[in-house]
Amino acid sequence: MTAAALLAVAGCSAAPEFTAPDAPMTEAGVGGTFAGASVADAAQFYAFGDGDLWPNCWGADDNIYTAHGDGMGFGNEFADIGADVISGPPDALEGETTALGDEVGQVWSGGNFTRKPTGIACVDGSLYLAVQDLRTDFNEAPAASISRSDDGGRTWTWDTSAPMFDDGVFTTVMFLDYGKDYADAPDDYVYAYGLDGNWRDSFDDSAPDPEDLYLARVPKGSVQDRGAWEFSTGAGTWSSDIDDRVAVLHDDRRLYPGTSGGGTVGAHDLSVISQGGIVYDKPLDRYIYTSWTELTFEFYEAPEPWGPWNLFLSRDFGPYPWTNAAHGGYGVTAPSKFISADGRTLWLQSNVCPCAPAGMSAYDFTLRRLDLGQ
Repeated sequence: MTAAALLAVAGCSAAPEFTAPDAPMTEAGVGGTFAGASVADAAQFYAFGDGDLWPNCWGADDNIYTAHGDGMGFGNEFADIGADVISGPPDALEGETTALGDEVGQVWSGGNFTRKPTGIACVDGSLYLAVQDLRTDFNEAPAASISRSDDGGRTWTWDTSAPMFDDGVFTTVMFLDYGKDYADAPDDYVYAYGLDGNWRDSFDDSAPDPEDLYLARVPKGSVQDRGAWEFSTGAGTWSSDIDDRVAVLHDDRRLYPGTSGGGTVGAHDLSVISQGGIVYDKPLDRYIYTSWTELTFEFYEAPEPWGPWNLFLSRDFGPYPWTNAAHGGYGVTAPSKFISADGRTLWLQSNVCPCAPAGMSAYDFTLRRLDLGQ
């Protein structure tokens, strides 16, 4: 589907046709509110830890609370998941790991799966961490649950009897970042977005590639009560039945058709809806969804949590190999703590795994600048 067709489906105004450019290191503005947006070529600041994904939220104590996958975090013990806290400005980040592995969550789906963090919310002094079962080849995400901490991520509790989400439905959970301790929320709900099937394009097609972004809400005091969740059925309408939900964003574009992805671990025909982050940019009163593919960044904006969503920038970093001076990444988020006073500058977190044939790695809490233009 072209960008113009996508925007029509999503209820947005038409925009110029967009296709992924063949040349590396290019940007394509698609129009809308942030038509002049641009993003830095590479990570500019590091927290000097070990791990990936790093979903994050801004705590009442002014720290960033986050979680890493497959690494040592800021300690010396490897785990598939760990909880962390990061302090300081972008150019002077310091981190501490507070919990690891079984202290954070559990695996529901058997021996071929590990735990991955997909979203975290700081709400009235408590932390809520979405923990996903992800198959060891990264191509299927069948279950997810939510852990809670009331002591800054040092101890966590969850319902050990069953996952909150299963059968690959809404199993990549990303909490909407509503600022410091959720202070910018318009009501007494916590909002979360979800993907079905997998956290990104399933390279072997063993799970459906995510093409739809779904939205849910739950009262602040009931985040771990699955029965209290409601799912968006349209602009400001909700249902307690997950089967009634409708996508707030649908994008079925495919980038790098055929084998044009080069030596990118078999990646091609890449779907563009992936585990990233959704942040409320309060100075501009806009919502920003930061998505990605194996080789690109994809940026969307909307006036409300349910949309209508507009693709405003796609950044193509080209096939591998990359360099430390020019590279993309995955798990892209924009911490609300680092949004500028005018709302026009954000800092993006993303990662490059040393397991990929990228020619470099950025396996840490990293930041690079995103300018939204004027």
